[in-house]
Amino acid sequence: MSASTSRSLPGVIVGDLNAVNQSHLQHYRTTDIEEAHQFFRTALVDLQVRFSKPGPEGALLDTSVASLDDLTVQRLHYSVGTLVRTEPSADLNINVMLDGHFVMEDGRDRFPVKAGGVVLQPPDRPLIVTFRGVDVLTVRVPRSLVEDAAQEAGLDAAGLRFGDGRPRTDVLARHWSQTVSYVWRSMRSVPEVASNRLIVAQLRRQLATAALATFSNATQDGDQSSGARPVAPATLRRAMAYTEAHADRGVTVTDLAAEARLSVRALQNAFRRHRDMTPSQYVRQVRLDRAHRDLQAADPGTGATVAAIAARWGFPHPGRFSTDYRRAYGHSPGRTLHT
Repeated sequence: MSASTSRSLPGVIVGDLNAVNQSHLQHYRTTDIEEAHQFFRTALVDLQVRFSKPGPEGALLDTSVASLDDLTVQRLHYSVGTLVRTEPSADLNINVMLDGHFVMEDGRDRFPVKAGGVVLQPPDRPLIVTFRGVDVLTVRVPRSLVEDAAQEAGLDAAGLRFGDGRPRTDVLARHWSQTVSYVWRSMRSVPEVASNRLIVAQLRRQLATAALATFSNATQDGDQSSGARPVAPATLRRAMAYTEAHADRGVTVTDLAAEARLSVRALQNAFRRHRDMTPSQYVRQVRLDRAHRDLQAADPGTGATVAAIAARWGFPHPGRFSTDYRRAYGHSPGRTLHT
């Protein structure tokens, strides 16, 4: 149930997506079972599909796919009862069941998912998935992106394990659903999202981090021992200078560690010791400062807005930006813009 980013959808119709005609949003709808069969063959990878008789709606297939580079979010409604055999995949395919019947089996365990449930298709073993009348929101997260998130969190990326596909807790399952819903709404309703590299990087990192927290049992990396060698301030300044020079891009903790020639854990320890914050907090602080400068220099009479300036620096949610801005500068961003 994962969308391939390397193959285009057959019969793409974009008019239903809020009249947005952009390559990162695709929509396909058919009531012909043979066309539906061809869609699955073309748009989904490493699957063997077997169909049973159509449901009460006939053979309705209605699906939309949004792309954040090689990460995809797909909303799929399909009325036909279907059995899918999947091959092992390195990437993570995570389903939020909005409605319908869904059962996942791996030869050892049978895992039914009810409406509102969340399930990860375990990436390292073949599966049999049966579904009928489903409405599902599926995210395909590249394994490399999750490993980057693990490194940024100081975890052993090579030791990531994802168990049987069940979320670690109900609270984390809800967190995943809320995160995916937020990203999906952003991709569908704000056309500028996909063209803003900072926002794309932030949304990708947000999903990878949520997937890591919700499903993995990763262990702490071993380089955080109390006897680790202190990091010289000049080394830390290299990472900070890199942030300043690339604040308009999706700077990651892994990027900063490479620039400083440190492990991620050593860089995190250095930021805590010398700056009393994490590297990610520092990156966010720099971007907030750039937004502050732009607000000071902007002329509202030319059409400049707080939302546009915030989005330019990777803050797609105006409410959260306003809260962070007030905390940093003591007043609203609107006041800065109009002063």
